[in-house]
Amino acid sequence: MAVIFFGTMTKHKIIGVRGDKVECFHCHRKYAQNLILEAEYFHIDYIPLHHYLDRDVYNTVCPVCGFKDFIATYKAREISSLTVSKEIQDLSYLAVQKDKNKYNFVVMDNLTKEQTLIAPNVKMSEIKSSVRIRGGKPKEIIKVV
Repeated sequence: MAVIFFGTMTKHKIIGVRGDKVECFHCHRKYAQNLILEAEYFHIDYIPLHHYLDRDVYNTVCPVCGFKDFIATYKAREISSLTVSKEIQDLSYLAVQKDKNKYNFVVMDNLTKEQTLIAPNVKMSEIKSSVRIRGGKPKEIIKVV
């Protein structure tokens, strides 16, 4: 007897930093937002078989506070075609080591050198998941001793 799992699953695709600098509704900081596509699939045994195109949802994510905001599909497709220079991506994610396994998660503005503490006393795995939520790549983390 075999067990078969079926249903729908959501996959997240990070499109990247796109568009102009926009003020976040949550933290009121002005940065270029990360664009993320949430696509829904029908699966059997967690193998995606059918993509529901009408259920695609685009979100913009603030790189500082991680606030997600819905964006219309036509606007997201318009923004996703734009390329962004490295000058707009002016944030760095830092993992400042406190103890053996504890870090402070900090976001640093490369232009003003202002540092914003996001989470104190967290593990590296929590920092990596927080960077993914904000639309970044965990490889971008710089460890500061």
